[in-house]
Amino acid sequence: MKLVLKILIPLLILLAARGVAIKMIGSKPLLKSKQPPAVVPTVSTLTVGLDTHSPPVLTFGTVKSYFETAITPQVSGNITFVADTFRVGREVSKGTVLARIDTTDYEAILAREAATLSTNNRTLEEEIIRSKQAEGDWKASGRELSSASPFVLRKPQLAAALASIAASEAAKNKAQTDIDRCTLKAPFDAVISERSASIGNYATSQKPLGTLVATEMAEIRLPLTPEQAARIELPNKSTEPSSIILTSPTKPGAEWTATLSRTDPIIDPTNQVVFVIAEITHPYKGKASLPIGTFVRATIPTKEVPEAMEVPEVALVNDSYLWVVDSEMKLVKINTQRIHSHKGMAYLKLIDPGLTPPLKIVSRPLTNFRTGMLVKTLSQ
Repeated sequence: MKLVLKILIPLLILLAARGVAIKMIGSKPLLKSKQPPAVVPTVSTLTVGLDTHSPPVLTFGTVKSYFETAITPQVSGNITFVADTFRVGREVSKGTVLARIDTTDYEAILAREAATLSTNNRTLEEEIIRSKQAEGDWKASGRELSSASPFVLRKPQLAAALASIAASEAAKNKAQTDIDRCTLKAPFDAVISERSASIGNYATSQKPLGTLVATEMAEIRLPLTPEQAARIELPNKSTEPSSIILTSPTKPGAEWTATLSRTDPIIDPTNQVVFVIAEITHPYKGKASLPIGTFVRATIPTKEVPEAMEVPEVALVNDSYLWVVDSEMKLVKINTQRIHSHKGMAYLKLIDPGLTPPLKIVSRPLTNFRTGMLVKTLSQ
């Protein structure tokens, strides 16, 4: 009997506990499912309207000399003098004496030609007297002067004497010119880029003594794509020269003003690139010089673009559309056409006429954006 009670009592307790648990579970209210709150993203926007813009064209080129000449003597001889200014990197003015060649041989030639000229002058005077005497003798013989031959009247002899004088004068002038050519001068304001002349060297007409680069002006040949060329006024005879700005990575902070002077008449057939030539006056003067060979960036003003939008590059998606927040705080996709980009800004034309500027443009769109999405705005 005791054994039966020991077995039944635990079973009865378990059954009672099960019944209580079932009753408690049955009396528990049912949980209602809840929808999670909608997440509304916050976006940064900026208000953009239509305006007239003229973003510049950027291109590159290398500074080249406007005039560059090799100082080559026209006479031969030993170099007797080299100027201190005839050094690489030095600037010289037009007419500055750079070097001199020994003139001894040419002075001897000048003296000889002067003596020859004196002899020929004497011969001419003698022929004049003889011609007059021959004319008088012919008249004294009672014959008409018109019947006399030119040779009898010594006209060919007189012409030969005059020709000899002309030749002697030309030879004398040539000798004097050779003496003048022994002094080598700068033909224009220039900077010395090369020099090989030294005192004691023998100069010849085939060997340059140095190279001079003009400092009055330099030029830059700038390439333009067809799209860039269409956006600027190409220089020609009927247009006024336009000013452009030059900068160089080798001289940060420095700027130079140049002028678009002309357009290359030949277009590159491989890529249809147009070349314009810019000129800069006195490139070696001012606070920052612009030496020949410097690589420069050119900023060229362009024609005005009316009714265009200026937006950050990051706001343009796939180079074709923008996300706009409408009056109901919903996203709208609008199609655009890129005109140009400059310094992180894109200049666009609207294709969709549905929305009227000014527009709230999303400055940094997300990849999960979709049309009609509700957003919060944070204006910039």
